[in-house]
Amino acid sequence: MSGAKITSARPTGTEKKTRFRLLDALLLGPGVGFLTIAMLVPAVQLLLASFGLFGLGQSGQLTLNNYTSIASNPLFTSAFRFSLLIALVTTALTIGIATAVSALLRTQVPGKRLITFLYKLPLVVPSLIAAFLVLTMIGPGGMLARLLIPWGIVWPDLLHNRWGTGIVIVLLWHSLPVSILIVSAVTASIPQDVYEAAKTLGASPWFVFRRITVPLCAPGIAAAALLVFIDCFGSYAVPSLIGPAFPRAIAVMMTAEFLLHANWGTASALGVVMITTTALVLVLYHRLTRSAPQGNLR
Repeated sequence: MSGAKITSARPTGTEKKTRFRLLDALLLGPGVGFLTIAMLVPAVQLLLASFGLFGLGQSGQLTLNNYTSIASNPLFTSAFRFSLLIALVTTALTIGIATAVSALLRTQVPGKRLITFLYKLPLVVPSLIAAFLVLTMIGPGGMLARLLIPWGIVWPDLLHNRWGTGIVIVLLWHSLPVSILIVSAVTASIPQDVYEAAKTLGASPWFVFRRITVPLCAPGIAAAALLVFIDCFGSYAVPSLIGPAFPRAIAVMMTAEFLLHANWGTASALGVVMITTTALVLVLYHRLTRSAPQGNLR
């Protein structure tokens, strides 16, 4: 026999990449499949049902009647504006307070531990429980209203009004802790040298907050605002408990169309409107985060 060498064929770089991609696909398959079933399939079914193509009680014919009925019905248009107003007001208040508290906690403020404890306290109190607390404290016939009766002072109606004051209070209570945690994490990443340099140059605390802290925290602020808006816009439990009879939140209207009136097409169309609104906000978030300005001392 000749002394011929037997060599094993080694995989090339392209073959290695193919194997790694196949392995990644196998590892990601279960997770992607679950997300597809749990999220994409219901969304597609909701979209089809809104056009009358698929869903309980649907005729199976393509139609735009569900959307035209929403656009022409004051109950639905008012519900959309009401939910949008609540979400925008709550988001603005939450982000303003969260940014201010995060900047304050960055300094050596007296009572820092107490402030940290107090803003984290709502994390252990569900929003529904907070709604009951607000109802018993500032609602008609609540504790504060009874305390003012001997002095002849009439307590204002903060709940069940058309502006959703009570809803905003409860959602603000629920959203503040998470928003402060997000913004504080970004604030903590700002080097202390930046603040020391600003103080050396004679910058006032307000200038430092406005021109350094806020711009450098813009990604965290935008992320917190996105989460707060989505949560508040689609809120159901709190508006159904302490919301006004008119207008009603869009999530409350959608649930009523499903459960009380069995109007699956209109309810599905309302769901598509909610998803589209939050999707547009998500697109706006990505555009803002890509073009976020950087802080400077000019």
